[in-house]
Amino acid sequence: MTSNILIVEDDEMIRSLISERLKHAGYSAIEAGSGEEMFEKLDQSNIDMIILDLGLPDEDGIVLARKIRARSSIPLIILTARKDKENRIACLEVGADDYLTKSVDTDEFLLRVRNLLNRTKANTKHTILNKPDNTLQFHGWQLDIDGFSLIDEQGVEADLTPAEIKLISVMANNAGRVLSRDQLLDAISTDIDGPSDRMIDAFISRIRKKIESDPRKPEILVTVTGVGYKFAAKID
Repeated sequence: MTSNILIVEDDEMIRSLISERLKHAGYSAIEAGSGEEMFEKLDQSNIDMIILDLGLPDEDGIVLARKIRARSSIPLIILTARKDKENRIACLEVGADDYLTKSVDTDEFLLRVRNLLNRTKANTKHTILNKPDNTLQFHGWQLDIDGFSLIDEQGVEADLTPAEIKLISVMANNAGRVLSRDQLLDAISTDIDGPSDRMIDAFISRIRKKIESDPRKPEILVTVTGVGYKFAAKID
């Protein structure tokens, strides 16, 4: 089925251009010119991805990204004219899956959209009827690597973003091994301009808050000072 992509951009010309590119690639494009209109569209339509600008008339895009993450793990790409590292880091910290500037090549933009959608197709909120073959269990959690989901002992799925699921899957598959931030960046294919160690730190921090009993004293994703991170939980 065609994926529905919501474009949140206040510049009508730019919004129309993005919409045409997506439609030409086979997607269904839905448009919104403000944060308020974005939430109206989310309530009215089945949205598979959000393309979000930061400079909106009613509310800053970073605040909107935080609000989106508070209610959903829907794939979220920031597409903005802001090129500074501070905004890029802030967006990743609140849960954006990717950060692109408006100078991005059209082919690269569409490829990132496609890849993110492909990684999230299987990440549904439906009840798992049969235990998948490619799963790992640790600390009461069941990680379905192929299905892109993490389930607790009560059968409730953790509200992780696609990038977070990919990161914890990579780490779990290398349990006991220390991975550098650069290795983790490469593994989750976060090819963002001007990569920074803080990107991985932000992902790890968010995951800890969702799966660790005490995020300040992590037992699953532990820091190895001066090197990187290690998946320290025992795989059952």
